[in-house]
Amino acid sequence: MSRKVLFRMAGLLLWVVFLACSQGGEQRGLVFESPAGNRPTHINRKGETIIPNGRIVKPAGRQITVAPHPYGMAMSPDGNMLVTANSGVRPFSLSFIRDLRSDSPRVQQVPPTPNTDPKVLNALFMGLAFSSTGDTLYVAGGEDGVVLVFDARKGEKLGTIDLNVPFGGRSYEDSYPGDLALAPDGRHLLVLDQTNFRLVVLDLPSGKIKACVPTGRYPFALAVDPETNRAFVANIGMFEYSVIEGYDPNRPDETGLHFPAFGFPSLEAWQGKWVHGQWVPGLGDPNAPESFSVWVVDAITSNSPKVIAKIKTGIPVGGMINGYPAVGGSSPAAVALTRDKIYVSNSNNDLITVLDRATYKRVRDIPIRPWPELAHLNGVIPFGLAASPDGSRLYVALAGINAVGVIDTHRDRVIGLIPVGWFPSKVLVSHDGRTLYVANAKGFGSGPNAGPDFKRGPEGVYVGNLMKGTVSIIKRPSRWALLRMTSRVKHYNVRIRRAKDFPRERRQNPVPLLPGQRGASPIKHVIYVTKENRTFDEVFGDLEGVDGLPELARFGENRRVESRDGKRVVEGVTVMPNHHALARRFAVSDNFYCDSDVSADGHRWMVGTYPGVWVETGTAAAYGGRRRFKLFSTAPGRRAFVGASGAVYPEDYNQAGCLWEHLERNAVDFYNFGIGFEFAGAEEEREFPFTGIRLPVNYPMPRALYERTSRLFATYNTSVPDQFRIDMFEKEFRERWLSGKEPFPQFISMMLPNDHGSGERPEDGYPFYASYQADNDLALGRLVDIISHSPFWKETAIFVTEDDPQSGVDHVDAHRSVLLVISPWVKPGYVSHRHASFGSIIKTIELILGIPFLNQYDAMANDLADCFTDTPTLDPYSAVPVDKRIFDPDKVLRPGDPGFDWKKLEESAELDDPEDAQRWLRIDRPELGDPRFRERQRSDTHFGGARPQ
Repeated sequence: MSRKVLFRMAGLLLWVVFLACSQGGEQRGLVFESPAGNRPTHINRKGETIIPNGRIVKPAGRQITVAPHPYGMAMSPDGNMLVTANSGVRPFSLSFIRDLRSDSPRVQQVPPTPNTDPKVLNALFMGLAFSSTGDTLYVAGGEDGVVLVFDARKGEKLGTIDLNVPFGGRSYEDSYPGDLALAPDGRHLLVLDQTNFRLVVLDLPSGKIKACVPTGRYPFALAVDPETNRAFVANIGMFEYSVIEGYDPNRPDETGLHFPAFGFPSLEAWQGKWVHGQWVPGLGDPNAPESFSVWVVDAITSNSPKVIAKIKTGIPVGGMINGYPAVGGSSPAAVALTRDKIYVSNSNNDLITVLDRATYKRVRDIPIRPWPELAHLNGVIPFGLAASPDGSRLYVALAGINAVGVIDTHRDRVIGLIPVGWFPSKVLVSHDGRTLYVANAKGFGSGPNAGPDFKRGPEGVYVGNLMKGTVSIIKRPSRWALLRMTSRVKHYNVRIRRAKDFPRERRQNPVPLLPGQRGASPIKHVIYVTKENRTFDEVFGDLEGVDGLPELARFGENRRVESRDGKRVVEGVTVMPNHHALARRFAVSDNFYCDSDVSADGHRWMVGTYPGVWVETGTAAAYGGRRRFKLFSTAPGRRAFVGASGAVYPEDYNQAGCLWEHLERNAVDFYNFGIGFEFAGAEEEREFPFTGIRLPVNYPMPRALYERTSRLFATYNTSVPDQFRIDMFEKEFRERWLSGKEPFPQFISMMLPNDHGSGERPEDGYPFYASYQADNDLALGRLVDIISHSPFWKETAIFVTEDDPQSGVDHVDAHRSVLLVISPWVKPGYVSHRHASFGSIIKTIELILGIPFLNQYDAMANDLADCFTDTPTLDPYSAVPVDKRIFDPDKVLRPGDPGFDWKKLEESAELDDPEDAQRWLRIDRPELGDPRFRERQRSDTHFGGARPQ
């Protein structure tokens, strides 16, 4: 048999493995696990890097380090220079990779230091384009509303072109240029203005706007057909949001909403609703032509370009897929052209839509399903696209699985996968088709940001600044090499085993081995508690039996607590006594990691919404202060720039939705306290009892969550004591469930956010930054106290974690964070060393409740079964009093108490502030470098106050 025939047979077999089966592996007794096993997250550039979700990164080819978050990339016309646009938190930067074809490419960083230089580059967002000669580079200026012009040979700025100028009888403001493309004539530059929903045509010789063409919502990606002088615009948004009628920012209590007006999907969300005499505008049709679509613009270099086609791609909102209506839209993220086809990456659907280049009719969809056992679950996240020069291959950056997919364009089929870095965003092909260039937004990860293996550089300790990007330079693999690479990609993402191969004790665990086994667990109720912004070391670094660094445990035992000005000092404080008591009594993990860097993505991850292209690209820009929400701007897209707010928006919705839709469609009764309605623009100031906010915009909540959320329990607002939150929980707990009026829910979610910290307020009971952690600690202790003294305790498990790790430091990895597992069915005093992530928590909850997996991130994670035992210990827990020297619960007033004085917004900490870590972390204290610090003997800790009743 010839080699050619053998190859064809191998290719056919690979294709069968990719797509032949759409049934879930769980129905065939298969167990999915993280390939990390028990290995901690660590960076090994020459071997296998373990990233926070437990997957392996070992990219093919040569790796070049650039600045954090390269979401834009362009190649010079001569093919010897590559430039990435880096949306790191500080600074925004360009990386010029010169002598690209040599054995030693050179990197020029602009600006050269990790500090923003407004004179050189104050802001950017993704878009890059070279002039036809390659001498000039055009850069999308993002928040500044300009196109920057650089000398590409020197890396020096030459000038700017302002988009915030009147044109066509209309004034424009708050423009936000994104993707760029040079027109075929070389004289015109096409610019997508995300916030003004327009395509701008610039005349380069004059530097003036020649034309503006309306687009759909949040135009994100751009491609040009040089043969027809037409442009293709991918619109990634769903809705245009509006300010509530009559809202006055000077009177938020009277004119804002204390709770969102409607859930989505619903008739009210479509049409609008009256709320207490105010009209809240509706959002309209989620499948309107402006939403999740590709628009074709003709005659782009003429004086009157026009839209000639509007094409919906991917799966529509509400379209049936895998037996349920799609919750999110297709989220088109890139467009690429071959001789006769147009390809669109639908990042939310894990498929590529193929259009006929002549008629723009939809030809087919190409699903990307590397694992037939998981073909019903999403999480591949196709992003950037590039066609080979001969058009025979299409390369797609698969951000969710750290790979590049290779598609045979003759058959429109996936033929293989190439391993690359963490979260690949863009892919380019050399002019001869022999080399691939892949921008990896997260590179190899952050590594530690403290401890003996951390060398502090000029970028500091902030997790966002440590996430250096990389560019992978990969020679086009042979057919056989591609087969081997495909096998590696699959191995790096998931380990698949048979359930029957597990020992008997695992099959008897309270956490069932396979999903869908409803009633198999003795645990009938789950409580999921999320907190704010802490690392493992700063809370548990001094706990015995863990991989911790005691000198980093600033919220541990026998600590020195001092005021910001250093004038007030308290020695020998146990800042979070309940956390330590619960860890010793139940189970704690020292190998748990937040998938998130910050709250913007963390609040998505923790409710089962993996952040897609829209969130990931916008988060870094927002945290750098270069992607701002503006309530009353005439640029309608500004109200979708939501920054660090703690909610999930329609643009973020995954195809399968998040935890809320998943629980509802599987008939799981649930109730929510405080999660999911801290939207952009929310006011958190005086006299806002209960929910803690006032909302100015018609953002919807997921309908399932809207109908099952407490109207008494406050969302994020550090002016609200966590004690008050627990008071409100206890009130509803007793009235609803302990009374027997309603069945106790199978699932409860709760936000306890005050460990985030805020400014010192001695007069309000918060004399130190650590006072907020003590408030949070006591609230958690009270929660476990309440539940464990109830009849539901014997059938309950409580999971406690953080939304992100950004405000602390850790000697293992900057993403390592807090995970407590609390239940009668937990091994007493157990420390788990098994690699875990947000997906692990959600997966364990799904297994306990007997429901299927939601997406690939929870399916592929390790579960937390090692924390559990089949022999329960039913003794209740009594909350430990906190140290009254730093937090006296008797002095902290609750909303509604006589004399309660709400602090204005500026005194309630922002949900996320990149400066917070630099401002509060004590890494410069001399004793942290003193080996005697570890050996310091603990003194008796002073506790005050009685256990709350």
